[in-house]
Amino acid sequence: MTPSHHRGVTSEKLVSERIVRSYELDSFGHVNNAVYLQYCEGARNDYMLQRGIHFSDFKSWNIGPVLYRANIDFKRPAHTDNLLRIEGTITFNGKTRFTINHQMIRANDDQLICLANLEFAFINLTTQKPCRAPEDFVNAFSSHP
Repeated sequence: MTPSHHRGVTSEKLVSERIVRSYELDSFGHVNNAVYLQYCEGARNDYMLQRGIHFSDFKSWNIGPVLYRANIDFKRPAHTDNLLRIEGTITFNGKTRFTINHQMIRANDDQLICLANLEFAFINLTTQKPCRAPEDFVNAFSSHP
């Protein structure tokens, strides 16, 4: 599959886990809302490693993903020592963009903590202009392991 033919291709469900740490809490005793973006970032890195993509690959390709839109729908609070299972799918939106839809679930009771929809565009790291998604990245998330 070439990058020009991947509109709407969705990966199989990917899974990452995070344990909530006390320093991630706000003054009300639950995870600070900004920390959920960090959880998404960590999950994205885990998803890439699961598919054989390393963050250093972006430098060798001279192409990188940039987040241009984030939407988080908070459902329930998470607290210290909760194990969060972060399930995600990646959908390609044309030649230069992709979306990751995350579901964060508290593992001990399977309660939905939040939904996060993150939209990315690929840019050339030298010119800082939009460019096609790297073929290796597309192939990694379009194929079934």
